[in-house]
Amino acid sequence: MSEAAVATEASAEAKLAQTQAKDLMTKQILPAYGEWSVKDLAEFLVSNGISGAPVVDNEDRLIGVVSVTDVARHASISNEETDVRAAHEYYTDELNINFDDEFINEFENEPQNQTSVKDIMTPTVHDVASDASIKEVSSAMVRNRIHRVFVSDNQKIVGVVSALDVLRLID
Repeated sequence: MSEAAVATEASAEAKLAQTQAKDLMTKQILPAYGEWSVKDLAEFLVSNGISGAPVVDNEDRLIGVVSVTDVARHASISNEETDVRAAHEYYTDELNINFDDEFINEFENEPQNQTSVKDIMTPTVHDVASDASIKEVSSAMVRNRIHRVFVSDNQKIVGVVSALDVLRLID
């Protein structure tokens, strides 16, 4: 290995060792609320152009994750069927497709407040504390086969770190 490559690797390791989740996280989080109806959630996702969101309770505590996949699954399966999710579906990227009003209108005939976000969300949350090292953040991503982790303090979401954020750090 050349001296330049060794120096670059050492520099990247030093950045990783010194950086905490709070230094790298995106602070602008758009949460969904567990008590929302599925129709409200669909409108929220479409109007914000996102494919998923952390779910918080009325006290803004992180309680789950919900995505367009969960909404579509809810619309297409009966309540009796088992809901099995792969780890990579928990955290989705920015919405790359456009849904029209028909997507939202599918929920027009659903009885109000019968199904809430809490009923369709994934309750498994992968999060780290704001003072977690980037090595801990990266390990959580690898271990759980996900591309982002939420940053929380006292069960309240304060940010999110994605795999791309970590890659930008070592660039």
